[in-house]
Amino acid sequence: MDPTRRALGGTVDDSGRGRLIVSIVINWNRLELTLDALHALDRLHVPVGIQHLLLLVDNGSTDGSVEAVRRALPMIKVSALPENVGFARGANAGISLALDMGAAFTMLVNNDTEAEPGLLDRLLAAAEADPKIGIAVPTVTYFDRPAVVWPSAGRRRRLTLAAIDTTADPPSRSPYDVEWAVGCCMLVKREMWEAVGLFDTRYRMYYEDHDLCLRVRGAGWRIVHVPEARIRHRVAASTGPGSAEQAYLLARSSVLYFWTHSSGAHRAFIACYRVFSLVRRLIEASFGGRSAFGRAHLAGVRDGLKDLREGAAMPRIPCVGDSVAEGGARSNS
Repeated sequence: MDPTRRALGGTVDDSGRGRLIVSIVINWNRLELTLDALHALDRLHVPVGIQHLLLLVDNGSTDGSVEAVRRALPMIKVSALPENVGFARGANAGISLALDMGAAFTMLVNNDTEAEPGLLDRLLAAAEADPKIGIAVPTVTYFDRPAVVWPSAGRRRRLTLAAIDTTADPPSRSPYDVEWAVGCCMLVKREMWEAVGLFDTRYRMYYEDHDLCLRVRGAGWRIVHVPEARIRHRVAASTGPGSAEQAYLLARSSVLYFWTHSSGAHRAFIACYRVFSLVRRLIEASFGGRSAFGRAHLAGVRDGLKDLREGAAMPRIPCVGDSVAEGGARSNS
C-alpha cells in the first residue's frame, strides 16, 4: 500500500474518506518539539469508524527536520515547502492538501504542544453535535504547569475587540459557545472552510486566528470550547514568551486586524484606544526596564501602518485550494 495512504488511526480507503480527520502540524526548525507533538498525536484515542492521518507541513526548515521526521514516523504524510512562508500560508497549504484527500475535519495543532489522549474523542463529539459548529477547541494548559490554564478562548468586547478568556473558569463543563479562539489547537469542519475561506495570508504571524474567528461568527457558524478536552502548550516556543520579537510581530499584525474589523466611527474609536494602549505600553516598558520590548512594539506598529499604506489592507482571504500553489508545496510521503 502507498505509504501516503497510511493513517495512524487506521487505513485511509475510498469508502471511508468522508470520515477522515487530518491533524496538521506546522514546523520550522523545531525538530525536537515537532517530534514530541507528533508522537503525542500518534497516541490519541481515535473513535471507531474514524481514520486519523497526520500531516506535517515544513516551512523550509534547514535543521534536517523533514528527513528526521520521515525516519522517526515513516507512516505520516509530509509536505515540504521550499521556504518559510509563515503560519497562515503554511497552515493553508496543509488544509488544502487535507481537503483534497477528502478530510471531513482538519485539526490544526501547534508543534509546541502535547495532546492528551482523549483530545480527539472529545473535540469530535462536540463538533458533531450541531451542523453549524465549525470549530471546536480544547482547554490549553501550560506545558510545565498542567493544572494552570493558558488563556485561549472566550468572549470579546464589542467596542475594543479585546479578547476575554473564559477557559480558566468556564461557565459549563459541557461544550459552550465562544467568540474567539487561538489557533494553538482547533478542530475545524470541512464545510466551514469551504464556506468561509482559509486563513488570511496578509498576517505574517499572530492575529490570523482572531481574524478567522470574526469571519466565522459573522458567517453564522459556531465556535465551541470543550472544557474536558486538554492539550499542554509550551507558550511562544517559536518566538519566546514576552520577547521583543513576539512584541514586534503582535504589534505589526494588530494594525491590520483592527483596521480590517472596524469602520467609520468605530474605527476612529479603535484608533484612539490603540494609541492610548501604545503609549501605556511604552511607559510601562520604560519604567519596567524593558526598553527593548517597548521599541519592538513601536517598530511593529510602524511597520503595520506601512503595510496598510503599501496595500496590505486590500482584501486577501484565500479560497479553498489556492494556497498550495502559493506556498509551492511539495507533497511527499
